[in-house]
Amino acid sequence: MPVVHDLRCESGHLLDSVVHPRDVLPPCSECGADTIISWHGRRAPGVNGFGTVRTDGGTMTTMDFEKHKRTLESRNPGMRVKAEYVSARESDRRVAERQQRILDHRKARGINIDAVRDERVDALERKKERVLRDTLPSEVASKKVAEINHKIARNKATLTT
Repeated sequence: MPVVHDLRCESGHLLDSVVHPRDVLPPCSECGADTIISWHGRRAPGVNGFGTVRTDGGTMTTMDFEKHKRTLESRNPGMRVKAEYVSARESDRRVAERQQRILDHRKARGINIDAVRDERVDALERKKERVLRDTLPSEVASKKVAEINHKIARNKATLTT
C-alpha cells in the first residue's frame, strides 16, 4: 500500500511523494539529487500519524489537530490544551445525563415537555414538506428527508416524560 512521505534531498529540498514500500525513492524534483525519507517533515507518519481525531466540531487529521493545539496554546500563553479520549459509551452517558438535566430544568420551570416535543416534530414535518415540494434532485431530496426523519424519531424518543 503506497504511503505519502516527506522526502529530503542532499541539498535540503523537501517534497511530498507517494511511495510504495517496494519502490525506489524518486530523485529530487528541483535538483535531481538522491532523496531519503525525512521523519521530521510536515507529513511524516512517525511524528504525527495519519489518523483522524473526532472533535465536537467534526473530524480532523492528527496533524491538523496538533497544529490547532499549538495555535491555541500560542494564543493563550501559560495555558495548555488537554485532549482526552471519550469512548462512545461514555459520550452516550454524558448526552443522556445532559438531556435529563434539561428535562428536569424544564419541569421545574413549568414547561410542558410534551408540547415542546410536539412543536419540534411539527416544525420538522413542515420542513420535510417544503423539501418534498422543492425542485431538488431526487438524491438530495431523499437525503434531506432521511435526515429530517431521523431528527423526528430522535425528538420523539428523547423528549418523553
